[in-house]
Amino acid sequence: MRRRISLPLKLFLIVFAFVLSCIILISQLSYRYVQKEIRTTDVYYTNQILDKIDQYFTVNFSSFQTILFSVESSVKANMDNTDVIKKQLRVLYELNSNYVSNIYLIKSDLSILGGSTPTRIFDEPLAEREPLFAAADKDRRTTFVSDPYKSKYSGWTVTMVRYLNGAPFPIAIAVDLDLNAIEETLFKINRQEQMNLALITASGKIIAGFSENKGPLNIQDHTFSIGETSAEQILDTAESSLQLHTREGTPVSLLKKPTEKFNWTILSINDESRLKAALSRLETYYIELLAAGFLLSLFVSFVIAKYIRTPLYALKTKMKRVEQGLLTTTISINRNDEFGDLSRAFDRMLQQIVELIRGAELHHELERKLEIQVLQSQINPHFLYNTLGSISNVIRLGQIEKVDVVIESLISILEYGIADASEKVSLRQELQNVSDYIAIQNIRYNRNFQLIEDIEAGLIDFPVFRMLLQPLVENSIFHGYNGGGLEGPITIHAYRERGRVIIEVVDQGEGIPSDKLQHVLISEPSDVEVKRKRIGLNNIHDRIRLHYGEQFGLQIISIPKEITRVQALFPAGLFKGDASL
Repeated sequence: MRRRISLPLKLFLIVFAFVLSCIILISQLSYRYVQKEIRTTDVYYTNQILDKIDQYFTVNFSSFQTILFSVESSVKANMDNTDVIKKQLRVLYELNSNYVSNIYLIKSDLSILGGSTPTRIFDEPLAEREPLFAAADKDRRTTFVSDPYKSKYSGWTVTMVRYLNGAPFPIAIAVDLDLNAIEETLFKINRQEQMNLALITASGKIIAGFSENKGPLNIQDHTFSIGETSAEQILDTAESSLQLHTREGTPVSLLKKPTEKFNWTILSINDESRLKAALSRLETYYIELLAAGFLLSLFVSFVIAKYIRTPLYALKTKMKRVEQGLLTTTISINRNDEFGDLSRAFDRMLQQIVELIRGAELHHELERKLEIQVLQSQINPHFLYNTLGSISNVIRLGQIEKVDVVIESLISILEYGIADASEKVSLRQELQNVSDYIAIQNIRYNRNFQLIEDIEAGLIDFPVFRMLLQPLVENSIFHGYNGGGLEGPITIHAYRERGRVIIEVVDQGEGIPSDKLQHVLISEPSDVEVKRKRIGLNNIHDRIRLHYGEQFGLQIISIPKEITRVQALFPAGLFKGDASL
């Protein structure tokens, strides 16, 4: 006997391929981990650079403070000798010209004594100095640092100003910072470290930096934004690290650090170019590793697929034929393994299914015919019983002139009701039949049951069961209006909703108590009286479910003393076909 090769042994090869896939997955996870570590290191390195820049500004702040105190000492010592003061201002300016644009004294009339060459010549009052002098005069004990502005003689600058206490007349000492030197320092770091740095004020104006950037920033009038996020919004956030997108959708990482001495913030915007450069060296290795894993996996998959392809293809062909309705198809798989067992079991199953389908078709057809006959026989005698009662009431009340109306309506209803129950009719025909029925009931109970029709456009010819609406309207009169004891409107709606057509009958009568509502659609053969009252609703419910499925049928919503809705649910697709379906 030929040795049988078990399916678990074959699956071992698949597991082998799966292990290889796991190796590839682990490689990918390792790559992600390295990427994350590089990103973390990059953030740490950027923060270190920002700390160094902050230290640089701290040192500069101390230098500028020293300059202010030096000027203050010199001016106090030579208050009566203007020439000496001018000379010392010039010397201090020349010694610090690499960092400052000017060193000068601001008088109360806004004229100056300047240290730079232009301001030694042009010392006229300028309006731009008024806020500087006012700020120094307002707080005479501290040094005021202005926002960046365009100075007539110093260009784009920031001014540090301090009131000169003890002078015989109001005067302030001012130092204009050389923002070009600061910006050049930032640009040097940008080029060396592949970074994008800038210095901004608390109001969001750029002091230095960004002007060489051609990436995500929109710079105009020394303000900026990143995508939809303005500089003010960036400064308002408490987080020191932000993830933003440019208007083009490019992701950028932003780090910010407030300076210790100035009321400024250092920003670093990274478009991940440095990260990409670092990762590019790893990508080659990982791509080679993934390529090797892919080729090995492809080879293993090919071997396994070739081994199991034949029996699977045979089973697929057999199932395809079964799907097309060829239940007697047979395709033999002569294998001494699980595939062979599956094929033989499938053949036996098909044979059993064919026998079951034949028996089920005969049973279903017989059951369908019998139920339609029974349902129709339940509805017609019930209606005829009520109609004859109506004629009896008319004669008993002596309303002979209404007998013809009742008889004509009865004839129309009988002609309509005795037709083939399996034939569908239009909603229009059902509404006419209900109109005849209401006419009879109005005469029978000497009431005015007003029939209101609210039919959505296009549904007047929707195909429905014959004698669908009459039992629903009868339910409204019997339950809602207390068997004619009350009168009121009966509204018939028809509309589409979520792939269904809903036809509902609404009354405003007594309603159905909640303890009885759940039993209305359930037949109770042992209770003759109850069955006689409910026969129309449960039979309509059963007919709809029999033809269209369990998700359709009747739904009843009743609020005692307010309103009762009996809804018949049909598939909306009926209207796309023949009305006789």
